[in-house]
Amino acid sequence: MPDKKNITVVIPTCDRRSRLLALLSNLDRSAYPLHEVIIVDSGNDPLSPDECLAFKHLSIQYLRSSPSVCIQRNTGIQKAASPWIFLCDDDIEMPADYLQKLTRHIADHPETGAVSGLFLQLEHNEWIAGYPIRSNGALLWKFIFRLGVWGRITLKNNNLIIRNVLKYYQRKGNHISRSGWPVITDFSGDFFISPIYTLGAALIKKDWLLQSPFDEVLDNHGIGDNYGVALGFPGKGIHILNDAFVYHHQEPANRLLRPTQYFRRVLALDYFISTRKKLAYTSRYWLLWSLTGNLLAFMLARDTTMIRPAARSIWTIASGRNPYKQAGKTGEKVIKPIL
Repeated sequence: MPDKKNITVVIPTCDRRSRLLALLSNLDRSAYPLHEVIIVDSGNDPLSPDECLAFKHLSIQYLRSSPSVCIQRNTGIQKAASPWIFLCDDDIEMPADYLQKLTRHIADHPETGAVSGLFLQLEHNEWIAGYPIRSNGALLWKFIFRLGVWGRITLKNNNLIIRNVLKYYQRKGNHISRSGWPVITDFSGDFFISPIYTLGAALIKKDWLLQSPFDEVLDNHGIGDNYGVALGFPGKGIHILNDAFVYHHQEPANRLLRPTQYFRRVLALDYFISTRKKLAYTSRYWLLWSLTGNLLAFMLARDTTMIRPAARSIWTIASGRNPYKQAGKTGEKVIKPIL
């Protein structure tokens, strides 16, 4: 397990001064001592040396970077002096005992190489860790189109078809669907294990991150980057604790709109299907089938903001024009903005 002061915090940031200062205040009050905090900033409004020195319990190393969250994270990881890295988004809020709980779990489960608490997001004035499925129709739609699920399935008094679908998800547990989407339905126990989870507040062995770095082919915002990293981890997956959590404030500054996020996440998934060994059993055809399901859902909901990116993602993948796959062949980075 991490020894005292043997954790390096890596924070990529870009013009989010107030959120970054709030996060550093959180880290400064951490019940678990930190070896160092590495901030990798690609913005135009960096913190001053005096602002960094104001946090008495933190040893801050401030680096400048080109604008790419993947490059920023990789830079911080490579510079880290500790064997454990706390990957930390700049817009999270964490309780003082958060890292203490993560390190205690590692001590109790020494096979752990990546551990996180629940990543809570504010939806309709409620902090939630998932999106439960509460209707038969939603469950069947997810099942037929092999779409991702990120929440418990809470259905009762089901007919024969629904019972068989429920048995399928219970048997599979947390897994990756044939189309490549994460399916996380089992949140039971003190902790659960999943092949994929957000890494925005995760404690991970540095060796694991060096073995599976963030893919710098992706766009500057790195949409989908955590997925590619987690697929390269050894072992069964990421441990997620049910008694630890952080609040993700989803800072609007430098945040892409939902349609653009969707389009780029889909292209990243298509790219990872072709490059990650753990996705060898998935296929582009299943992915296209799942995207068709999404497109139909957007059309039925008359969600006009999402219909165009959903249709364009299908065309881009089917025509073989995914810029990530094209750039990946040469190892270049996608510079030209996409959607």
